[in-house]
Amino acid sequence: METSDSKRFDIFQIYRRFCEIKSGNAYHCCEVGYIPNDESGKASFTREALAQLSKLVDSRMNVSTSLFEEVFKLMSQLNLMADFSEFSNFYDFVFFVCRENGQKNITVRRAVAAWKLVLAGQFRLLNHWCDFVEKNQQHNISEDTWRQVLAFSRCVREDLEGYDPEGAWPTLIDDFVEHIYSITRSNDSISHNFTCNYGDPVSQPSIPEDSLPVAGLKNFPGSRESYVMGV
Repeated sequence: METSDSKRFDIFQIYRRFCEIKSGNAYHCCEVGYIPNDESGKASFTREALAQLSKLVDSRMNVSTSLFEEVFKLMSQLNLMADFSEFSNFYDFVFFVCRENGQKNITVRRAVAAWKLVLAGQFRLLNHWCDFVEKNQQHNISEDTWRQVLAFSRCVREDLEGYDPEGAWPTLIDDFVEHIYSITRSNDSISHNFTCNYGDPVSQPSIPEDSLPVAGLKNFPGSRESYVMGV
């Protein structure tokens, strides 16, 4: 018989299990009764183990559990700034626990809340990105899009330097880039066409020197390609 303590939502325990499964260390757990010895068997084991873990997460979530408070608690105990591989694992884990009832994708509301929490101080276009997604994304966020946002935040600067229009970015990111370009072009047009009348202070608009946030980005080693390939 399970005790109430054994049924509580333990974010640290769930994260450890998630990392074991993703790294392959869980293959040797005695409860499965066998050890996969080929790639197909390992992939099947991983899917099943993650499915079981997802059910565990759903069963232990309740109205008194704040998912993002738990995620923040986990963040505060991990060495995420010094170890990007750890951050990548954590970032994937956040998507995993944000899924509901075994769904493959996560809602826009949860995705935006999660991005604001885990990418704060690491993605200079974060506020623009979240605003754009909330206003324009009609469908849930896929795991591929979730991962590509992290890659985008690492290799593309706030002025969009580093963005390759020929790259295999999700449509949502391509649309976001075009949105930022349109804002930049509009600001450039205003700056170019405006004639300042120094005798009339009312006619002088307050145009920010830089319409994009620039503070807080921490650069991590590696490239978009290395992340996508899982290196």
